Amino acid sequence: MQVIIDEAGADQRFDRFMRKYCKIYPEVKLGDIYLWIRKWEIKVNWKKVKEEYRVKIWDKVVFMQDHLWKKDLRTLISPKDKKIKKLEIEDVQKMIIYEDKNRIVFDKPAWVIIHPSDKHWNDLCMNDYLETYVNLKCEMWNVKLDWVETFKPSFGYRLDKDTSWVLIAAKNYPALQYINEIIRERQIEKKYLAIVVGDFPKHMIIDKSLEKIYDKKFDRSHMVVDRSGLKAQTECRNRKIIYHPDLWEISLLEVKIDTWRMHQIRIHLSSEWYPVLWDIIYGNPAVNRKLYKHLNINRQLLHCRKYSFVDMWSQKRKEFVANVSSDFEKIIELKH
Repeated sequence: MQVIIDEAGADQRFDRFMRKYCKIYPEVKLGDIYLWIRKWEIKVNWKKVKEEYRVKIWDKVVFMQDHLWKKDLRTLISPKDKKIKKLEIEDVQKMIIYEDKNRIVFDKPAWVIIHPSDKHWNDLCMNDYLETYVNLKCEMWNVKLDWVETFKPSFGYRLDKDTSWVLIAAKNYPALQYINEIIRERQIEKKYLAIVVGDFPKHMIIDKSLEKIYDKKFDRSHMVVDRSGLKAQTECRNRKIIYHPDLWEISLLEVKIDTWRMHQIRIHLSSEWYPVLWDIIYGNPAVNRKLYKHLNINRQLLHCRKYSFVDMWSQKRKEFVANVSSDFEKIIELKH
């Protein structure tokens, strides 16, 4: 079997192309793809290539053996597939803030993960909503999905499951390349809202280097403050002091970051003794228990409200704003 690389699939690493191509085959693991490449069971233009080879337009990807087609894996319907079948286009449209020919901007709700994982394999994720929306929309307008084998609309970055915020999906490969580039070059401005424990100062800049470590006990990675780690800076402004009879004083912050480190806002605020409410890794367990008991909130109160950057096509600044969710409003509306 052969696959011809078109414009949507060109100029990307061979292994990345194969990962996207094999997404429709749930039994194909990531390790299988790299094994086939190393054993030259998948070639390009009948030649042996390595993972880092960048595929070009009109390249032929040749499968030397029928690994993927011994049986039609798409006929295997998992519980998640059944859930996806029930999704209607209106379900996804409720999340969409903005859409043009190059991107779709979502207001991602809390609790929804971006990509499937071992712990959430059968849960609906943002990738499912995105793919379902594009497929249903193309069916409605009878549009052929010319990128289906080489490129699918993709998110340019990941988010914590509990964090609600603006999430951008690229509809084509140039749009995806651009968002990855401006993230690397720190040309995106992001502003968060966070609700933290305590009476926070009017203004604070937290400049502490961070390092990622793995905790075997809890089987997860987290960040620690370490001078030898990666540079990270977080700027916080106190927008409101809120008093609750059981939580005592809490603060609504506007937060801006220039560096994109894992858990940056959460670890920085915790290191200054102002942890984000319901942060189960860096937070205050006693306050978290009270938050759930009295307000029935059990997710970290961190929300990316504003996201802006210069658009590569119009050269004008694009700005997207996501409204706060009901749990945020429940806190903000408390007497202060």
